[in-house]
Amino acid sequence: MAGKKFRKRGQVKMHPEVSIVLPTYNGSKYIRQSIDSCLKQTFKDFELIIVDDCSKEDIYQIIKSCNDPRIRYHRNETNQRLPRSLNIGFSLTKGKYLTWTSDDNFYLPPAIEKMIKILKEQQCEFVYTDIYALYGNNDRAAKPETLNDVERLNQANCIRACFLYTRKVMTAIGEYDPDMELIEDYDYWVRVSKQFDMYHLKEPLYYYRYHDQQLYTARNQEIKIIEFLFKTKYDFLPMDKVNWEICNLWIQRSRGAVSFLKKIFTKIYHRPKINKILKEYKAGKLTFTASRQILNKLING
Repeated sequence: MAGKKFRKRGQVKMHPEVSIVLPTYNGSKYIRQSIDSCLKQTFKDFELIIVDDCSKEDIYQIIKSCNDPRIRYHRNETNQRLPRSLNIGFSLTKGKYLTWTSDDNFYLPPAIEKMIKILKEQQCEFVYTDIYALYGNNDRAAKPETLNDVERLNQANCIRACFLYTRKVMTAIGEYDPDMELIEDYDYWVRVSKQFDMYHLKEPLYYYRYHDQQLYTARNQEIKIIEFLFKTKYDFLPMDKVNWEICNLWIQRSRGAVSFLKKIFTKIYHRPKINKILKEYKAGKLTFTASRQILNKLING
């Protein structure tokens, strides 16, 4: 099934203007809505590359039912996880403009058209937009969320989920880093920001869905540890501050003790261990993956 296209009337362009990569793993609950939002774009000259990361669910039949020649389907032979699935998807792209979306989120119809217009008018290489925060399935209850400008990227991932960039960016920056799983996008945006201007289109053009099954909800504590380690990597926070923030995660997680006693125990037991891990990581003695695994085991057991 790798690279399969679904054809109806008309021909697929050999070099579409835009390539959208959609990675999925057992995303059958919402993926049709995500696909439909791509197919309903007011900008029609695109390809949609769906990378199925060995789903146990029958994603293929859902995609096949869409019957659109712009869809290309690739199924990984083994489970590759999100960063590598993104890299596989982008290696198959042919477009001048690139983006990726999630199987539980969806675009407003003019999203791609408006982002292309910005890239051309502003003569920039990267654009991102505001989003609607969606809880559950009630689109009408979604609330617009204004994101921060790129200057705040050292504090949090303000790019989020609706963006478009040129092939020039991909050529310069390279692949998403598998070592940065769970924050692979944040890491990529930081790398982009060091070489390119990133334009903030202050208009919500995308629905970002919050639900219990999404990675950020299911692995929230682990992601926070990774983000603090990530900020150590780029010197966004002093190491001592990172240490205390990770200690606070343990304090918040533990129960049944007086808060003051928790802090004393943390200072005596956890803080020196965390400090040792951070120093070894910065010195190159530990990889990012090894450091995050050790810290996660220390804090979450």
